Amino acid sequence: MTTLYYLHGWGYDAHFWEGLHTHLPSWQHICTDAGYFGSPAHPPLPEVPFWAVGHSAGACALLTLRSPLCRGLISFNGFARFTAAPDYPEGLPPRIMHRMIRQFERQPATVLRQFRHMCGEPDPTLPSTLNLPALTDGLTMLETVDHRDHLPYWQGRLYSLHCVDDPLIPARSGMGAAAWGVERTGGHRLPLTHPQECAAFLTRIINASL
Repeated sequence: MTTLYYLHGWGYDAHFWEGLHTHLPSWQHICTDAGYFGSPAHPPLPEVPFWAVGHSAGACALLTLRSPLCRGLISFNGFARFTAAPDYPEGLPPRIMHRMIRQFERQPATVLRQFRHMCGEPDPTLPSTLNLPALTDGLTMLETVDHRDHLPYWQGRLYSLHCVDDPLIPARSGMGAAAWGVERTGGHRLPLTHPQECAAFLTRIINASL
């Protein structure tokens, strides 16, 4: 049985993957939850060969995963660094990230709703409980994270499906030249909005590795 280990992005939870799972009913799905809307869930890494699957900031975080049983990392709308730097001009300008964090401190629900609207949700409905410390930590991670040094570890085992029309600028080029990547259109929430295509992408990669 094929086993997948998932991590969602900022502002979402493990339910993010449910549509994708319906297209892969015979596979085992293990989902991490950052706890943005309740208690976090960090299931142990599988003790059988598995694939890591991440969306957005979740894919970035999974770049640090180390397991001899992990066959590869498959990224949807992911990136290795979020904010711009002298050697990374395609990132989000730091001043925009600073402003978002300051606004989140004052109006967390409003900022989260605006973020999800920008990501493509027409009328975002938030869960009744917001875990503000976890959400704040997630934003801080986006501001400071730079996992480009981890890319060589995944050489030949890193795959990216990303969108040229992604509203989040850093995600438009996916994991860059380090990954076997496919560009398309579709915005920032591919596993939610295009679950069948994402399932086909996963199946193609995993079957080719057998």
